[in-house]
Amino acid sequence: MPIGDPGKEQFRRAITTLRNLHIAAALSPVFTMRAELLANDELSDRGGFDDPTRDHLISLLVHCDRWRRRVTHNPDHDSLGDKIEAAINTNNALDIGTNPFGGDDVQNQSGGLIDLPFAVDGSDPDIPIQSQLKLKSTHAIVLMGAIDKTIVAWTRLNSRDRTRFITRYDSMRVYGHYQEILGYLNAFGGDDNRVDVAQVLPSEEPLGPNDSPNRRTETSQGT
Repeated sequence: MPIGDPGKEQFRRAITTLRNLHIAAALSPVFTMRAELLANDELSDRGGFDDPTRDHLISLLVHCDRWRRRVTHNPDHDSLGDKIEAAINTNNALDIGTNPFGGDDVQNQSGGLIDLPFAVDGSDPDIPIQSQLKLKSTHAIVLMGAIDKTIVAWTRLNSRDRTRFITRYDSMRVYGHYQEILGYLNAFGGDDNRVDVAQVLPSEEPLGPNDSPNRRTETSQGT
């Protein structure tokens, strides 16, 4: 099998066929954060990005972590008889309960395999792979790497073979990835962390890369 299948490049280790739809649901806000990162012109600034961009990305990361907690197996250990009585009471209104996605206390049916509903092979223009990107900011490259690594990690959790929820151990593994992204945002982001960049990249030089200083083919003004 080619190294690019089923995903490509940075997603080549992603497992795109799994059983757990909760993992796909928890990945949805991660892909939203990734799209916001790529669409933000602040990430084209090699000097860094400002406070509003950092705060916006952190708010999206918090939303990602909220979904991680929602899909973590977390039974409340209340009396099952009382819960069943409340569930079948026609006078009770349907609500999400203390722990969203109820049903942690009851053995559920096994579900079938599903394909990851996000194309990570470069065919979706909204989810470009590395070779389709031109990131000038080294901060953006690091952040993208951390986000893409998190996406791959989600698909490789042992809980992917469960029909619903993820274990608390798998939840903590993902939490570690989110902590890493948060660390990069705080270390690289914000007005206080911006640096001054004066020079133009060789790839952006209008007279060609060879016109940039410190290139072997550069000639002096008089020759």
